[in-house]
Amino acid sequence: MGVAVRRWLWLALLGLLGGAAAVVAGPAQTSADGIDPFVAKIEVGTPGAGGTSCTGSLVHRQWLVTARTCFEAGGQTVTLGPPKRATMATVGRADLSTTSGHVVPVVRLVPHPQRDVVLARLATPISGIAPVPIGSAAPSVGERLRLIGYGRTRTEWVPNRAHTATFEVTSVGTSTMDITGVTADQAGPCKGDAGGPALRDGGGGTELVAIGHSSWQGGCVGETETRRGALETRVDDIRDWIRLATTDVSVFGVLADGRLTYSGIDSATGDRLGTVTSAAALPFAAGSMATLNFNTLLVASTTGVLYRVDITATNPLRFDPPVQIGTGYTHKLLAYDGDGSLFGIAAATGALRRYTVPSAKPSTLINNTLIGDRGFGTLKTLATAGPDLLLATTSAGVLIQYRISDNTWSRTDLATSGWDYEHLLSPGDGLYYARAAQGAMLRFRDQNPLNGSGTDIQSFPSDPVDTSGWNQTLLSAVPLTSFPESPVDVSIFGIRSDGRLTYSQIDSATGDRLGTVTSAAALPFAAGSMATLNFNTLLVASTTGVLYRVDITATNPLRFDPPVQIGTGYTHKLLAYDGDGSLFGIAAATGALRRYTVPSAKPSTLTNNTLIGASGFGSLRTLAAAAPDLLLATTSAGTLIQYRITDTWARTDLASSGWNHAHLLSPGNGLYYARTAQGAMLRFRDQNPLNGSGTDIQSFPNDPVDTGGWDQALLSAQPFSA
Repeated sequence: MGVAVRRWLWLALLGLLGGAAAVVAGPAQTSADGIDPFVAKIEVGTPGAGGTSCTGSLVHRQWLVTARTCFEAGGQTVTLGPPKRATMATVGRADLSTTSGHVVPVVRLVPHPQRDVVLARLATPISGIAPVPIGSAAPSVGERLRLIGYGRTRTEWVPNRAHTATFEVTSVGTSTMDITGVTADQAGPCKGDAGGPALRDGGGGTELVAIGHSSWQGGCVGETETRRGALETRVDDIRDWIRLATTDVSVFGVLADGRLTYSGIDSATGDRLGTVTSAAALPFAAGSMATLNFNTLLVASTTGVLYRVDITATNPLRFDPPVQIGTGYTHKLLAYDGDGSLFGIAAATGALRRYTVPSAKPSTLINNTLIGDRGFGTLKTLATAGPDLLLATTSAGVLIQYRISDNTWSRTDLATSGWDYEHLLSPGDGLYYARAAQGAMLRFRDQNPLNGSGTDIQSFPSDPVDTSGWNQTLLSAVPLTSFPESPVDVSIFGIRSDGRLTYSQIDSATGDRLGTVTSAAALPFAAGSMATLNFNTLLVASTTGVLYRVDITATNPLRFDPPVQIGTGYTHKLLAYDGDGSLFGIAAATGALRRYTVPSAKPSTLTNNTLIGASGFGSLRTLAAAAPDLLLATTSAGTLIQYRITDTWARTDLASSGWNHAHLLSPGNGLYYARTAQGAMLRFRDQNPLNGSGTDIQSFPNDPVDTGGWDQALLSAQPFSA
C-alpha cells in the first residue's frame, strides 16, 4: 500500500474514532465459551456518562496491555502515572453477567513513546490466570490470527459477552499491520474493543502478536460503512519494552556526568531486563538520592539543595526540570521507607534525621526529627527494608539493621563481615541488592526481614544480577509499596448520611480540591463518629458504640472491605487520631476525654484506655489532632481551643469567636480545614502550631477550598505522619 493511500486511510479511521463513545477495533462475530481468561474488559470513566470501553490482555500478573487511545477521549493526554479518569478492568470474565474472574482498578499507565500502546498497572496482582506471552516472531502476510473483544457486534450495542473471530494479515509495516475478515460478509472490528488481542495459536501455545488500533467498522451495528478490515498495532517487536516496564524491581541511578539511569530486575530470576540512560543530565552535582515512587526522585546536591526530579518516561528515560523543595540537606546518604519517611545521615555530624514526605510529589518536607545525634557517620551505605526499618553497611563489611520507633532507634548486626559494598539497595519484601566496587550487582533474599537475624539471608554468588557494568555514583530502588500515592498532599475521608464513604484530595499549596469520589457501597451500620488512621484504614464507631476498622482497598473508585469489629462501648460523639499511636475520643454521655493506644496500622483491638479528663469536653462541637498529643477543638460559640495532652491536659484558647463550624480537620503541619453549615470548606494555615497562639493563623476568605458541596455527616483528615 502506498504512502498516500495509507495517509488517506488513517485520516478516515480517525474520523471513525470521533466522540467519547469509545475507540474502535475488535471482532464482532460469534460468541465463544472458551474465551482466553487473560482477556480483559477495560472501562475508562463512567459508563453511559462519557466513558469509554476497550479490551486488553494480561501480559504480567499485575499489568494489562491495551491501546493508548482508549484513554485519550475528550482530548486527554496519556502520561506516565495514574489514569486521569477512574478506570476498572475485568479480567477472566468472558460473560460479564457472571461473577467469575477479577475486577480491579487501574492505578498507573505507561504509554509507549511512539505506538498506540499503553501498559496499565492493576491495583492488585491477578491470581489463577496465566498472562499471555508476547509473540516471538513478526506477523506475516497471509497469516491468520484470532481476535477477541468486548465491543459491538452486528446486532448488539453493548454485548455482555466477549466475542472472537479469525482475521487474515494483508500487509505488515514496521509498527502496524492490516487485517481483513476471512469471509466477505464478516463484520467488524467494531467500537468498544480498541486494544483487543490479535493472537497466534500454534503447537507452542497462544501468543500475543498485535492489539487493535482502528477499523472501518463495516457490518457493525449502527454503522453504514461497507468497507471491512482494520489496522492493528504490533507488539511482537516491543516485547523488551514491555518486559522492562512491567518488571517488579526498578532501580534509578545517577552517573558521574549527571545523567540518570533506569534499570529493571526480575526478582524471581535475578535477571536484569534492561538499563536505559537519559540523554539529559541533572543541572547540579548530585550528592545523595532516594526514590519515592515509580516517577519521583529526591536528589540532594553537594551543596545541600534538595530537588524533586519528576520522571516523565522510563524508556526512553526522560525527566522534567528539577524542582527545588528545600535547602540544608547536606546528607551523605538518603533512603525512603515507602511509607512517608525519608531518612538522612548528615555529612558533617553523622546524625540520623527523619523527614515526613507529605505527598507523592512533595513541594516541601515536614517534621524534621532527630533520631540519633551521632554515630551514623561511619556508615557507607543506607537503604530501607520496609517502613521504619533501615539497612546499612560499614567499610568493615558489617551489615546493620536499625529499627526506628518514634524518635529512637535500636541496632542489630545481621552480619559482621562480607558486606563491604559501594551501594546497598532494597525495594522491600526481603530483597537486597549490593553493588561491588568492580561494578557487579549481587542479589540476596532475606527469608524474614523482620526477625532481626542475618542467618536466613540467602545469597546467589553463582547467579548475580550482573558481574559488571554498574558504574553509577548513586543508586536507589523504587519501593515495592510506596505511599503516599497521590501528588496532592491532603486526603480527607467522609461518611454521607446514607452510609456511603467519600474520599477527597486537596492541594495544600493552592487550596484546590482535586476531586471527590463516593463509594457505591454503604457501611452496614449507622456511623456516629470516625477517625482516619492512615491512607487505607478508618476507625468508625456506630451509634450504638461498636467500633469498626474499615479497610480501604481503592480510592478511585472508592472501595472498602467488609468492616471488622474491633471493640464495643465506644459511645463517643467525637474521635480524632494524632498520627502517632493515640486515638482520642469524647464520650457522648459524660463529656469525658479518653485516649486509646492504636498498636498497629491495622489494629484488631485498641489498648490502654486512659482517662485524660473526666468531664467538661461534652460541649465541644468538633475535635481534630494538629500533631501528636496536640488537639484542636471548637465550640458552638465559635471558640477555637488547643489542648496539649500529657498524662493530663492543658487548654489554650486560640480564638474566642469565628470558629462556629460543623467540622474541623487537620492533617498536621499547621493546616486546618473547616466545613461550614452551608457546605463550604474553608482553609487556614497556622504559621507555628506549637506556639499556643492563634494570632498567626492565616485565613483565606476569598480563596476557600469550596464554597459549597461538602454535605458529609462525618469528615476526617489523614494525618501526614501516619
